[in-house]
Amino acid sequence: MQLQRGFSLLEVLITLLILKLGLLGVLAGQTLALQYVIDATQRTTAVALSATLVQELSATISDNPAFTLELTPDSPLVLPPCSADFRCTEAELRDYQLGRWQQLWQSSLETGATAPLFAPQFCLQFADNSLRLQASWQQRANADTKATISCEPGDGRSGLALTARIP
Repeated sequence: MQLQRGFSLLEVLITLLILKLGLLGVLAGQTLALQYVIDATQRTTAVALSATLVQELSATISDNPAFTLELTPDSPLVLPPCSADFRCTEAELRDYQLGRWQQLWQSSLETGATAPLFAPQFCLQFADNSLRLQASWQQRANADTKATISCEPGDGRSGLALTARIP
C-alpha cells in the first residue's frame, strides 16, 4: 500500500463550502448594517426637519388660533402668493412656511430629487402656545412590510414626537 500525500478533492470541496458560507455571512452582515445606516440617516433627517419647522413657525404662530394639520407626500400644500410686494396674513405666512418645509422632504419629479424619508407622514397640532409634531416614516430595514400610514410609529415604521413651547 502506497502512502498518499497532499489534499484530496473531497477535502478541497469541503474547504470551499466552508469559505462560501463564511463569505455569505459577511455579506448578510454588511447588508444589514447598510439598512441600519439608512434608518439612522432617516431618523437624523426627521429630527433636523422637525427642528427647522419649529424654529420657523415659532416666529409667526404665537398669536394664531389653534390648528391641526396632517401632511403627506400625496397632499401637497398650496403655497400662498407671498412676496415683498404682496403681504400675507399670519395664516397665509404659516401656510407658506409649511408648504416650503413640505417641499424639503418631498421627492421632486421635475428635478429628479429623491425624498429623504420613505413614505413620511407628519401631524401638527397647535394650541395654547404649544406645538406638537408627530412624524412617522417607513423603515428601510422593513421595506416589505405593508403597514398603515399614520403619524404613530408602528410595525415597520419609525416615529418621532416633538412638543415645543412657543413663547
